[in-house]
Parts: sequence; C-alpha cells; structure tokens
Amino acid sequence: MIRMFHFGGSTSLSTEGVSNDLMTSSDSNLDLLLDDSPTAHKSPTQTRSLMRTLGAFLWILTFTSLIIAIPVLTVYGFRDKNTSDDHIAFYSAGAFVLLTVPISVREIILHLNNYYMPNVQKFVVRILWMVPLYSIQSWLSLRFHESSLYIESLRDLYESYVLASFLYYVVELLGGEGNIKVILSRKDMGVVGKHPRMLGRIIDPWDVDDFLLNCKYGVLQYVVLKIICTFLTIIMELGGVYENGVFRVDRGYLYIAFIANFSQCWALYVLVKLYLAVKDDLTTPVNWRPIGKFMCVKGVVFATWWQGVFIAFLQSNGIIHSRGSWAADDVADGLQDYLICVEMLFFALAHSYTFSYKEYLTLQGDGVDEGRAGLDSYNFMKEDFKNVGSFRSAFWNSSFPSEITRDIKEEVFAKSSKKKKKKG
Repeated sequence: MIRMFHFGGSTSLSTEGVSNDLMTSSDSNLDLLLDDSPTAHKSPTQTRSLMRTLGAFLWILTFTSLIIAIPVLTVYGFRDKNTSDDHIAFYSAGAFVLLTVPISVREIILHLNNYYMPNVQKFVVRILWMVPLYSIQSWLSLRFHESSLYIESLRDLYESYVLASFLYYVVELLGGEGNIKVILSRKDMGVVGKHPRMLGRIIDPWDVDDFLLNCKYGVLQYVVLKIICTFLTIIMELGGVYENGVFRVDRGYLYIAFIANFSQCWALYVLVKLYLAVKDDLTTPVNWRPIGKFMCVKGVVFATWWQGVFIAFLQSNGIIHSRGSWAADDVADGLQDYLICVEMLFFALAHSYTFSYKEYLTLQGDGVDEGRAGLDSYNFMKEDFKNVGSFRSAFWNSSFPSEITRDIKEEVFAKSSKKKKKKG
C-alpha cells in the first residue's frame, strides 16, 4: 500500500507496504543472478550484506587509490621515464581513473539493486556510465596515442547517446509524452514556444503538438549525424585527409568540426527549451533537483567539446608544439585526454549526488495539488514502482536503447521523408 502523509503543509508518500515486498523480490532475484545453482537460496539479509560488502569494497578501493596508488604510480612513473614520452601523464592519469571508476560503478550498482522505477532509472544508469567510459577511454588514448582518434570516436558516440537518454529521462520523470502535452497545454506557448530574436526570424514558434516532437527530433538528429561523422572521420583519417586540429579547407577536420558542433549546439538548445518549459514541474510535486542534473550532463558534453576545440585552435596556431616523439597534434590530443581523466573524478562525485538512487526509494514533494497535471506523474510513478525485476533484467533493460532506435526511425527518417514528399 502507498500512503500519503501530511507534515506541516508538505506531502510525502510512504511505500511502507510495497517497499518490503519489493526489496525482498529484488534481493531474491539478485541472489539468482549471483548463484544460478539449484541449491542457491540466499536470504534477503545475506543479499543485503553482500551488496553492502561490495559497496564498502568499492569505497575502500577508492580510498586506497587516493592514499597509496597515486604516490606509487607517480614514483614508478619517474623511475620509468626512459620508456616513453607519455609516462608521467599516463601514470598520473591512471590514478585519477582508479578514483573515478569505483565511485561511478558503485552508484550504478546501487541503482540496479534498487530498480524501483525502471522506465526512469534505465536512463539514469546510461547517463552514469558516461563518466567511467570517458575516463577509461581517455586514459587508453594516452597510452595508445597512435589510435587515439578511433578511441575518441567511440567516446563521442556515447556522448550523443547520453544526450538522447537525458531527454527521455526528463520525459519519463514527468509521466511520459502524453502527460507533458497536458503540462504544456497549461502554459503560455506564446512565451514557451518562442525562439530568441535572430532564431525566431527563420523558425516559427512551437505549439503544444509540435514542441516535444521538435525537441526529440533536435536530439535524435545529433545521434544520427554523430554516427555519420564518426565513420567519415575514420575513413578520412585512413585516407590521410582528416588531420585532426587542422583548420584548412582541404582537410576534413574543418567540415566535421563544423557539422558536429552545429548539430550538438542545436541538440543542447532544444534540451534547454524543454528544461525551461517544464522546470517548475520538475520541482513540484516532486523536487528532482533538475538544475544539478542538467548542469552535470551539459558540463560533461559541452565543456569537454569546447575544451577540445580550444586546444585544437591552440595547436593549429602553433601555441602547442611537438614534444619528443610526439607530433603537435598528438600533444594536443594527449592534453585533452589528460584533462578529461582529471575532470571525470569531479563529475563522478557530482553525478553520484545529483543522480542518486535514493531519489527512487521514497517519493517526496512539497504541497501536492490535485488540480495540477503534475499529479499524473505521481500516478505514473506509483504504477512504475511495482515493476521491480531482477538485477540481471535491470542490467539488460538499462543497456539496450530500443526506444531511441525506434524513435530515430519514426521521428528522424520518417520526418525527413515527409519533407521530401511535400517538396515534391
């Protein structure tokens, strides 16, 4: 049973009756994952103890990395200085990776073990994976800098995937597409759907029916273009005409950078539009701390992209030079990768706080107004709260982007074909 209690004007939902059953179900399913033998019948208490032990191990690993691994790797790096030019950067960046990965993986495991809102938490897990993947891939690029372009291309692909996941995350928090249309219908679309002055001259204001569709299209086009740009980058690099960081009309980097940057800026713009339209509904009746979540995702995607463009600009203007056996473009790529390894530690801490699994254990809000469309999201959450599966099913559910691939076919390619038919 889900009960509502009132405390001094605020309303909270108690999952007292449901929570115990759900926790027992989740623990039992996790036991089957950990031991598939017919004789495996661990109690919920044993499973809880196992997960607490795993969490404690990850924190101990982080603490050990901070106290022991960093000094040891630094000393070893200086002793090993004759082996390669990237030894100090590689070892010190590895220390940051050792700190970053346990923090992020711990939060992911806690989400999967407390998978009470699958339709929402699957997107959270995908977002949380971004930090350790960025960290590991950047670290590998330092070690295998000859192949850094290919490794970074995979990282960029996941970046577009995260932007799309964040859009779907916001949609699901508010109860789905139908409920968002109800929310938007209560707003002044003359203000919400209006574009800035210069942009408004070429784009008509968005109405209730088109607003969410245009937001989805704006993000999904970035996913599609990012995939295309990645393959073109690899082909041009193999053909010797790409030259990363070189802004010349006879080189591919200039065109790929322009297309990817324009596409990313548009994707970020539509996400900002969506956030500004529903920000009040993301704080009432449930405060999901939208500003922190928005800044975390945009910080990783936007900051690292412009950081890379700025470093490429410095390199193309001769400010970043070759060093040892490293060419100037290798030094620029290495600097970007090293900075990402350092920055991801702070983003891991920020993501663990803003995307905490604890938000889905108890639903709390200030002053639920039954006349508001936001109450529909409560009803959605109550239903979703019952759909608890095993740890294994939670992992697979959060891993495959079936809704994104479906919408790419329906929203991007279908919309493009309709435009062609209209022109014809």
